Amino acid sequence: MTTPLPTQQTYTELQQAYSQFNRALFQDALPPCLITLQRHKKTLGYFSPDRFVNRSGTRTDEIALNPAYFATRSIKEVLSTLVHEMCHGWQQHFGKPGRGRYHNKEWAHKMESIGLLRKRP
Repeated sequence: MTTPLPTQQTYTELQQAYSQFNRALFQDALPPCLITLQRHKKTLGYFSPDRFVNRSGTRTDEIALNPAYFATRSIKEVLSTLVHEMCHGWQQHFGKPGRGRYHNKEWAHKMESIGLLRKRP
């Protein structure tokens, strides 16, 4: 029996989750992005538009997740962070992002529409 390669297993699972959520929640509208693991203090994750450029000059967004929280949060909570950042990607490509990392009303409405935020009474 071969031991799974940790890098390959982790990134394959994250890519599969991104693809599944893109289909199920965003009608496959989000462009591909680079998912990275970054250890930023007090940050579960972040979205950064056009963060990387490949050798042919094609730019791609980044969604970073903090692996320091993987052991202390449930899989559901980790994946909700991924979808949270995907909502920032949706807003970047199809809406009007707020200043900086501000969570504006448009972003909140998108989060509500996919079930990650409860509508306020």
